[in-house]
Amino acid sequence: MKRICTMFNIFTITSLSAFIFASTTNLLLVQTVIAKPVQTKPVNQPIPFNSKVRIYPANNSLPASRLMTIESVIKKSSKMQITEAKLTIYDEFAAKTGEYKSSISNNRMVWIVTGFVQGELRMSKGRSVCTNNAKLVEVTDAETGDSFGRSIYCPPNNQINFM
Repeated sequence: MKRICTMFNIFTITSLSAFIFASTTNLLLVQTVIAKPVQTKPVNQPIPFNSKVRIYPANNSLPASRLMTIESVIKKSSKMQITEAKLTIYDEFAAKTGEYKSSISNNRMVWIVTGFVQGELRMSKGRSVCTNNAKLVEVTDAETGDSFGRSIYCPPNNQINFM
């Protein structure tokens, strides 16, 4: 009799376990079919080539005839007294300033034009003024003529901040 009760208990426990497993599996399957996919926002997607951000690949192997001449670069920088105009790669400028841009290859040819502006120099929206002898460093793409930026340095005691 004891043996029959033990077998009945084992059968009951096994049947109950199978029933719970089948019910749980069935519930999960129903939830999987009913569940809606989670909407997530893309993170750190690469910039598409047709976006507004322009990509400047390396062009240091181009012949000099395909690059801007020093005369055309000087003409673009007519507001300052030029002290130096240098054709070099972008990496040289970025290494000095620490201003690397991911859209510009380190081996992109650029003109670095340095000079001074006599008298007062106002920055955009009148936020800052250099009262005299502002030093300007302009970086221009040697192939397209696009401006990659400008740095303005004021001598000590000649800068007024409006911020």
